[in-house]
Amino acid sequence: MISEGLMRNLDVKGLCDDSRRVKAQDLFFSMPAEGYEEFARNAVASGAVAVVSEQVAPEGLASKWIQVADVKAARLEAARIFYKDPFAKLKCHAVTGTNGKTTSAFLMNAMLESAGRKTALLGTIKNKIGDTSVPATLTTPGLLDLFAFAAKAVAAGCTDLVMEASSHSLHQGRVAGIRFKSGLFSNLTQDHLDYHKTMEAYFEAKKLLFTKYLADDGVAVVNIDDAHGEKIFDELKAAGRNVVSVSRLGKEKAGVKPAGEVSNTENGLVFTLPMVAAEPFETPMCGDFNVDNVLLVLAWANALQIPELSMRAALASVRVPGRFEKVWNKGGKHVIVDYAHTPDALERVLATARKLCRGKLSTVFGCGGDRDRTKRPIMGHIAETIADTAWLTSDNPRTEDPIAIIEDVRAGMSTDKFIVVADRAEAIKRACTALNDGDWLVIAGKGHEDYQIVGKTKHHFDDREEAVKAMEEC
Repeated sequence: MISEGLMRNLDVKGLCDDSRRVKAQDLFFSMPAEGYEEFARNAVASGAVAVVSEQVAPEGLASKWIQVADVKAARLEAARIFYKDPFAKLKCHAVTGTNGKTTSAFLMNAMLESAGRKTALLGTIKNKIGDTSVPATLTTPGLLDLFAFAAKAVAAGCTDLVMEASSHSLHQGRVAGIRFKSGLFSNLTQDHLDYHKTMEAYFEAKKLLFTKYLADDGVAVVNIDDAHGEKIFDELKAAGRNVVSVSRLGKEKAGVKPAGEVSNTENGLVFTLPMVAAEPFETPMCGDFNVDNVLLVLAWANALQIPELSMRAALASVRVPGRFEKVWNKGGKHVIVDYAHTPDALERVLATARKLCRGKLSTVFGCGGDRDRTKRPIMGHIAETIADTAWLTSDNPRTEDPIAIIEDVRAGMSTDKFIVVADRAEAIKRACTALNDGDWLVIAGKGHEDYQIVGKTKHHFDDREEAVKAMEEC
């Protein structure tokens, strides 16, 4: 197994598990995969000091080879040694679920900061240490990148790490080595079935946050309005774990639920949460989906004894890019950009816009290529059911034919309430031009993203920029 003495003797300067990123004096971890020998040779050619693998050394690499029984366990131990076990020096908090992770993580981070903590944030939109932010490439980075990030956070004086935990990261063990002080569950709806294959497997991956990675003294905060959340709550409660149940619908066994009606208008949300504070909470965010997000995070903050003033300050100030983001609100015309790219998210966003809309509601959306195809007709049906007009266009088509993707979406539609415009910029322009006084347009699917993937190439593209440009030209 890997030891501190071995790494010192090898003069290891870095750790890597991607042969394309190897630098001189890196210790390279060769994961079991087809083509491992080629990857190992490439790593050595790039300057790797040694290769750690479960396989026998290929010809000519014996002097550079360290054979182990479990390469993932060896990688984890090496990361702990090399980065000086940074997660032991941070209070780590994670939120998982299909939808709502980003908004919840932004709120959690803001409440901790308002309470005087120095935070690091990992998520879909950005990674942040203190006041320094960089764009994110994965919702949850790989294990070695996570350790490197945590080490930088510790060096910068951070006390807390807030992160979104994707189902892929939990299933693949990217968060191994972290014992979370708190874990939040938002909801579970159809997504990522191209990877997990079944909803049950998807659920089991999400549940790992609470059954495998939550610290023994950690607290779980769970939305029990979701059937999967209720199952997690019941299992954790039966196991004697510290778990808080949250319900917007006021379920009897909920530990945290609003009193009376929630005011949900274009100007935001107002509601009373007597288990947390006597006075009503207010936020400029709107929509039932944001009620769920806010309740979840307030219950979490209360469990962590974050001061009420810090909760209120965060609710008043947080803005989450590409999450029901109002990019135009002039002349009685409203344009919203949202990341909704799952059936449940699209339904929730359109339902919120429908309640607020005095005129016609339209939506521009597409579905991602090389991803779960089964959700496409479902999203088509949702769009025609709630919106007056659906502009069917490209999302990130990747290596699929954009028109073929649109045809999959159309398969779920039984009316002619759609217009096909494969070019996304043109679809946004035409949809904006068609708006009248009182109308709302929801541009869904990409949210904060500033690119479009066509083939295997990323091109600059921002729904917000396109919408503002189109509205200014109207």
